[in-house]
Amino acid sequence: MFHMVFNFITTTRSYAYKMMVNFVERTFYGLPKVNVDDVVKGTIAILGSRITTKSIHPPHGVEKATYVLRKVSDEYSGYIPYLGITLHDKDVVDLGDFDKDTIGETVKTVIELGGIAFVIGGDHATTFYALEKVEGLNNIVWLDAHLDLANQGDFGIEEEISHASALYNILEKKNIEATIIGFRGHSTPVVERERVNKLRIKTVSDLRDERLVVSLLKNADAVSLDIDFFDAAEFIATRVPEIGGISVREFLKIITKIDHLNARYFDITEYCPDIDPGHVYAKILVQLIPYIIGLFIRSGYG
Repeated sequence: MFHMVFNFITTTRSYAYKMMVNFVERTFYGLPKVNVDDVVKGTIAILGSRITTKSIHPPHGVEKATYVLRKVSDEYSGYIPYLGITLHDKDVVDLGDFDKDTIGETVKTVIELGGIAFVIGGDHATTFYALEKVEGLNNIVWLDAHLDLANQGDFGIEEEISHASALYNILEKKNIEATIIGFRGHSTPVVERERVNKLRIKTVSDLRDERLVVSLLKNADAVSLDIDFFDAAEFIATRVPEIGGISVREFLKIITKIDHLNARYFDITEYCPDIDPGHVYAKILVQLIPYIIGLFIRSGYG
């Protein structure tokens, strides 16, 4: 009888624990989950994007990116090697996930409250919707293998805003300058390349000039990183991978030379978990993210 009661209590406690874990909302690196109203001057706020748009390229589960990345981040402390601190030492928080109807107002609020908006996940249309309501942007740096200057109707694009047209629509609706770093786009049609000159966009394909890249990143008001910026031979789990990019290691070498960022917004988009067996590339990303947050900490935030 004693063993029956003991087993019942043990099983009940185990079930209650599992239920409690299921109801606790997972966050990046176990950071505090807060509302946007809790953001204050200096807060570095992570926002997840569930945004996915249609094109000829399958999404490969991009809408699930933040779920997978948060889960994988449980394995990591959020340590920033070049600063010798963890994210938990600073005012870094997780605001949860957002869709295209809610992300813009939230990003706007974070920035107006004096915080940094760091958006993770979704496809590259995320950047359009995230910055749609933000005022006062003079320039954006677009880290991408592609131009993202398609228009509705080009090569079968049905949506006005898509991952292939995000930058085009930003420039159509905002009077800002854009610099595309890393363009090599083997899949980029002629019509998009022609728009580079019409829209007076700067492109930097040769990343060997580290001083130029560092300068462009330092002085940008907003930075957007599409994962296909990296060489497809090293980072496969993205929607439209392209060969010839730089490695994550080379990118880290560049960004750790940045002593101050002007930007109040940064995003990482186009991670595709459905083509990431074992979530190997997710683990690379959750190790990269603290390095980027470290740039803002160096700049006086957090």
